[in-house]
Formats: sequence, structure tokens, C-alpha cells
Amino acid sequence: MSMGEATKIYAKDNDKLALKVTKGHFSSDRFHVNYYIDMTSLKMRQSNAEAVAKAMVKKYVNRVELSKSFGVSEEMLQYSKAFATKKIIDTVICMDGCEVIGAYVAQELSSMGFNTTNTHKTSYIITPEFDSAGQMVVRENIKPMLKDKHVLVVLATAMSGHTIEKSLRCIESYGGIVEGISVIFGVVNEIEGHPVNAVFSVEDIPDFRLSDPHNCPDCKNHVKMDAIVNSYGYTPLD
Repeated sequence: MSMGEATKIYAKDNDKLALKVTKGHFSSDRFHVNYYIDMTSLKMRQSNAEAVAKAMVKKYVNRVELSKSFGVSEEMLQYSKAFATKKIIDTVICMDGCEVIGAYVAQELSSMGFNTTNTHKTSYIITPEFDSAGQMVVRENIKPMLKDKHVLVVLATAMSGHTIEKSLRCIESYGGIVEGISVIFGVVNEIEGHPVNAVFSVEDIPDFRLSDPHNCPDCKNHVKMDAIVNSYGYTPLD
């Protein structure tokens, strides 16, 4: 096997938030990649999921962290919080097993002062259903959570963006208004005109490579495939 040892890459603005990566030769559903990116603890460990959510929400807000301990008045604290009210988020759609992160995102949005048009003044958190063709399915009981709602999409990865494109079109076809795309790791910077806000990006893994299976350098060099991977984990190939 060509699979190397796992290493940690720390977020630029949070030395306690780390992405675990392993170099090798891997096959995903549509591409070959030269790194397996393990997001298990980031999605499933409570403290990590909360930290990821804070980092995601921070991408939408530029404000100085103010504290009363530095003699800042209550008026100034409220003024700084008002920066967060420019966007409205009614619904958080979680994919790739990001439900825990999505719940913390909704909590962080509320604490930062983001508005919602929901009558109960709190966000919906949805885990979408997909059919065998990878198309998002929206049942009758979910439709009211999308129609005329401001939607934030939370995912583990944004590689080529093709799968997310289909989901965005589905959301919009049911009347949803896409306000943002937040991912743990992003390769692309924009999908369907929407910026992709990534906690980690290819800048953090400069030699990251995403290849078409028919044009994969490792395959051409007869490098053995190490594992089948997706955002949930990996299956080693012996």
C-alpha cells in the first residue's frame, strides 16, 4: 500500500481545530484523490463540531470581538452584534453527516444575532433525502421549511461542486433562497454563483490533487489503489 501516516493540519485562525489527512491513492464516487481527509471527529465529537460551526459562521461576519472587560459599553456590544443581522437564515440543510455541526451552526447564528423570518424565531435543521440517482427528494412535510425560506447549506466537502449544484437547483425549485454554502474542506470557491465558505481549503494542502479516473497520474504510474473513500470514511483495498 502507498498509504502514508495520518497527519494533522490546523486551521489558520484556530490551533485547536485540526483536519486529519493521509496521503495515498484513493477513489471517491467520481474522482481519484491523493489524500484521504478524515472528518470523523470534526463531525461527531461535540467540542470539535461546535468549533467547526463557530468557524463556519465567522466566515459570514466581520466584526471585532468586544468584551465588557475591556471597558466596552453595552451600546457598542450591541452595535458590533448588529453586523451579523445583514443575512437572514431560516433553514440549515445538513449533508455528508454534518447534522451535529448544523445544529451548532443554527445555535451560533442565533447567538450572533442573525435574523429569521420563521414565526417561532428559530431555525429549521434539515437532513435531506436522496434517491438512487443522487437527486434530493423533498417530502410534503419538509416543503414548508424550504418555500420562501433563506437557506444555508452545510456540507463536509465541496470538490467539483457538481453534486452540490443539483442540490441547490432542487432547493431553489421548491422556493428556497440559498444564502450560503459552508463546508469543512473546499476545493472550489464558487458554485452556481454562490461563494463556498470553507474552514479548510486546498491552500492548507498545497499538493492536493483531484483527478478524473481516466486521467489519474497514480493510475498511469500503476500505483496501487489504497481505499474507496467518501465523506463518511474509507474502505481499504487489500
